[in-house]
Amino acid sequence: MPLALKLGGHKRTKSSAPDTPTSNGSSTPNGVHVPSDMNGDAPRSPRIVVTEQPPSILKAHTPSVSSDSSASMFTKKRMSLSDMRGLSIGRTETTDSRWSADERESSSPSSSGSGMCPLPESSQKAPFPFFSMTLSGTATLSFIALPVHLRPAVIAGVRKAWKHGIRSMDSVEYAPELMEFHKRKGCDGGVWELTLKGDAWNPRSEDKVSSKRIILYLLIEFAKHGYQLSTSYRMSAKDSGKDTLVFSSCDPDPDPVFFAVAFYSHDRIWIIDAEADVGQALEEGIKATWVDGVKAARVRQRHCREIKLAGTPWVAHSKSALISARVIHLTIMKYVTHKSMGYELAGNVNMADLETGELPVSFYRKTGAGEWGTFDALPAPTPVSEAARRSMTVGV
Repeated sequence: MPLALKLGGHKRTKSSAPDTPTSNGSSTPNGVHVPSDMNGDAPRSPRIVVTEQPPSILKAHTPSVSSDSSASMFTKKRMSLSDMRGLSIGRTETTDSRWSADERESSSPSSSGSGMCPLPESSQKAPFPFFSMTLSGTATLSFIALPVHLRPAVIAGVRKAWKHGIRSMDSVEYAPELMEFHKRKGCDGGVWELTLKGDAWNPRSEDKVSSKRIILYLLIEFAKHGYQLSTSYRMSAKDSGKDTLVFSSCDPDPDPVFFAVAFYSHDRIWIIDAEADVGQALEEGIKATWVDGVKAARVRQRHCREIKLAGTPWVAHSKSALISARVIHLTIMKYVTHKSMGYELAGNVNMADLETGELPVSFYRKTGAGEWGTFDALPAPTPVSEAARRSMTVGV
């Protein structure tokens, strides 16, 4: 089979015919003509050698070229290394197999891992088992694969939490090929975005609690329809620190109970929508545990209790202060997740831009089981310092 070699913009062809000497010289085992003066004492010019190699990762098979001149030594070494590696898979082949698997077999399930669609097959009776929600920009919720029948629940939850209302709702177009692929797989949700009026993720002081309630109320709505928060993380540098939340299917809960704990400014804790006994136990535990004491405790908004700590625990630099601040987080977990309270941690969500310095918000869900201890009530907390002892009566 003739092999075309392109050098300096021209094609040279190696013949596959048997080696045949000529009157002007001799032939090499590869069929490349060598002038007769190279067999004598005349100055030797660089000799071109064409060799076959196993197919490499290049897009098309290309013969290797080596030269006897010193300038080609590096090329020789690279060819030898390539020979030793014994590459046998072409780049074009792997690219085709990655993108065309589902195109060749349209009936193959996308959950098999082949093809570009990560979503499983969907139907009205068996909707997608998961979807994602991203906090984007300053006031946008962006959903991927959210079942269409859940959109009214999202709208209801947002309107209940955010008094400023909704600015716009719309489906979003993305890569055309991927959109078409998702539609063929039955993804009725696609990408859907809801933008709020105002700056929900960078709110004014009077709107900060309402901002947290947006996520809180959505967790409640999703739990009613059989979805729970599985994980949350920062997926893109463009989101500036705000999280993407991934939800997975679970048993529907007709009456889910959630509350939130937010860490605000440099010294404050908000307990949002907690049951009265849970909020009271949590407040007493914090007062008894914070070694520097509590300055104030008040109702910031309806069903939101604010505790103002002495010092600056959320921006502390000393080792002692940092450890004390971490103890507060453990104290909250201790009281909330005790079996007598019956709550479990649902997740932590970064809701603010990085430059605000705001800490994540913790969300807890009542399961009736708790995570540790017995169902007997926890004993009253013992203050860890004199300042903590004085704090026990603050705000009472």
